[in-house]
Amino acid sequence: MRKLALLLASVLIVANGCVISPRRTVGSGTGSGGSNSEFSLSANPTSQSIIAGASGTYTISVSALNGFTGTVSLNASVSNSNVIASFDTTTITGGSGSAVLTVSTTNATPAGNVTITVTASDTPKNISQNVSLTAAIQNTAAGVGAMIAAENAVSQSGCVSTPAGSSAQRVSFPTSLATTGFTATFSVTPSSSSMDAALGFFTPVSSPQPTLSSLINFSPDGVIQVRDGNTLVSSDVSYAAGETLRFRLVENLPATTYSLFVTPQGGVEIPLATDLQVPSDQRGATTLGGWGQIVNAPDGATVAVCNFSLR
Repeated sequence: MRKLALLLASVLIVANGCVISPRRTVGSGTGSGGSNSEFSLSANPTSQSIIAGASGTYTISVSALNGFTGTVSLNASVSNSNVIASFDTTTITGGSGSAVLTVSTTNATPAGNVTITVTASDTPKNISQNVSLTAAIQNTAAGVGAMIAAENAVSQSGCVSTPAGSSAQRVSFPTSLATTGFTATFSVTPSSSSMDAALGFFTPVSSPQPTLSSLINFSPDGVIQVRDGNTLVSSDVSYAAGETLRFRLVENLPATTYSLFVTPQGGVEIPLATDLQVPSDQRGATTLGGWGQIVNAPDGATVAVCNFSLR
């Protein structure tokens, strides 16, 4: 009877809510959150190339879940002591918002992939999320080549290859270039004749332009497309797996127009299109932060961009 009384007392205590479970702690290697998360964490891009001596930027976004309105603190740790990661703000209030993470290198930073782990925490509620980013540091020894910048001029030897399924890969200029117009030349080699891949430019993070404004698209139909305003227009030029195409792009930023020319392998230069409108998200830009590319499909495909030059 004594044991039964003790058991009944224990049940009554639990039923009356006197046993309190601790607050949950949520962690995620991808920042995707879960059903118990109060916020999710994401980054754009998650990977990019940075020439040694240059800086790259990532946009870190916090999104509220389940009516979350708390304050989130941001912190970043880097796997290489020669690389510095810093935020423009380390606090996001109201449950949602974004911050810019700048990853800075020096000329002495060795080539290789550097992992940056971003952690977002709501300490009072014991909740945290994290996301891992990659900075692919490039220099001459890594085969990408040195990027030499003068006033309104950039020259890069070597190649940058982007695989399918990765986020937009960006190659930052050593310094942002102020320009009213420019001519860029570069070679592109697709590994498939039915790709979904795009190339373009991005502007410094202080401007309202997005991560990447694509101008050239390799379509799954095997045809090169160009962007006219916010629309992709097919050209009469096809591409083939393993064929190297040499592009020349002439852009007039104040007039918000550009023209594009291509030289097929073993051929002569032909115009793809002239006096196209730049995308609406690039209008008003007066500086360039670098160039970039993205490959969406097919699985296993790559695009290599080589010998980039801008002046």
